[in-house]
Amino acid sequence: MLSRILPIALIATLALSACSAPAPAASPSAAAASSSSTPSPSSTPEPEPVPAELVVLNVGVQLYDSAGTEIGAFAWADEAPRALEVLELAFGAPVSTGLIAGDGSHTADYETYSFEGGLTYYTAINLEKPRNEFHAPSIVRVDPSTDDVDVTIHTPQGLKVGGSQAEVLALSPVANRRHMLGTVYMIDPVDPSLVSAPEDSTDTIGIIVDAAGVIVQIMTPFPTNPL
Repeated sequence: MLSRILPIALIATLALSACSAPAPAASPSAAAASSSSTPSPSSTPEPEPVPAELVVLNVGVQLYDSAGTEIGAFAWADEAPRALEVLELAFGAPVSTGLIAGDGSHTADYETYSFEGGLTYYTAINLEKPRNEFHAPSIVRVDPSTDDVDVTIHTPQGLKVGGSQAEVLALSPVANRRHMLGTVYMIDPVDPSLVSAPEDSTDTIGIIVDAAGVIVQIMTPFPTNPL
């Protein structure tokens, strides 16, 4: 009788053992899959700078955003791609381009790029010496404009096209010369006393005032070659 009961008890014991066995542990790949399915917090992108002010100096151009931070600049001797990058950031692509032929000796050829806002950029080409050794490797001219642009163009002293002669005279310009549009007042932003006479001056900012006493053009550096 004992011999028949023992197998039955053994079978019962094995059955209980199978029911109480622990579940198999999750594999590393399954754990990794579970972890990767959890979304990670997304980072907030940095806001794009908003161009607000373009300052034309006697040595180059500086572009500032709405917070007053410089976001671009170029000097007259810089190559055209750098200058165009700054100007396109401010105004978008040029609305027209052109070429002013030089005289083959004293005056270089200039490529021109006109932008909304009344600004034209001139860059000398086909030079036979380094740009930084040339008198006016690039030039900026600002004319009146009816374009609706968000960037204000002005000199370091705050002069703008459309401003008044009184604003110019308040800066005590030392020299002036006649121009087909009126009178050019020559101003050095660092030290106006550096300007002595039209024929003996440093590179300056030229402010052209018409007969009605209105600023109708800004040219820099001045004197300039093709203008």
